[in-house]
Amino acid sequence: MVSSWEEDRKFILRGWSLVFSILAALMMLSVVDGRLAYLQGSYTGYLGFWTDCRKYKCVSLGQVTVLIHMSMGFMMLALTLCLILLPFMCLSFRPVFRRLTKIDLVFSFLSFSTGFLIVLSLTLFVVNCETLHPRPQVSYLVTTYLCWGAGALMLLAGVLNYLNHLGMWGRSSPFMERRLSCRRWVSQQNARRRASELQSDADRKLSRDLSSALTPEGRPLEPL
Repeated sequence: MVSSWEEDRKFILRGWSLVFSILAALMMLSVVDGRLAYLQGSYTGYLGFWTDCRKYKCVSLGQVTVLIHMSMGFMMLALTLCLILLPFMCLSFRPVFRRLTKIDLVFSFLSFSTGFLIVLSLTLFVVNCETLHPRPQVSYLVTTYLCWGAGALMLLAGVLNYLNHLGMWGRSSPFMERRLSCRRWVSQQNARRRASELQSDADRKLSRDLSSALTPEGRPLEPL
């Protein structure tokens, strides 16, 4: 019974981790739009990944910098890991996967890796925007903030998966154990007291029945 309850709690926490991962994936997919920032000044236009320059005005930097290439590569790797992680997390709720004891550790590693890659990609992108010369006015779009949020959610999912692997949610503290033992002792004492009271009531009732069945001289009543 205890192991079943602990297993259910692990599935609940894994479910929350899956929810955070799905939200992060949806937020991260906004990067497909391609626009992450709008530059004004010496450079004017949109800057990001895979920006459709036929539809939007793109920034002409003369050449694509190394930081943009690295940022784009890390973001693509994060998307790939996320697409690998989500199906396996969904399949982990099936009974055939319950024997895998290290599965939460694997999910934790993938979640941490995805979140770290997202944060690293955005950091390189911001560094690239802030180091342009001459420096333009940079306005980061909602897509950028959604990606930051996706990175935070993936890191949070990694923390939940790692704690789930350690089994910390199933361990009770000494204070809780003392409280439970105290409650058990009180319930046992109450049960014994009730049993004693019921036994006393039964003895008194039996005594009254016996006394009513006897004559004042202590003999049974004879039929008329």
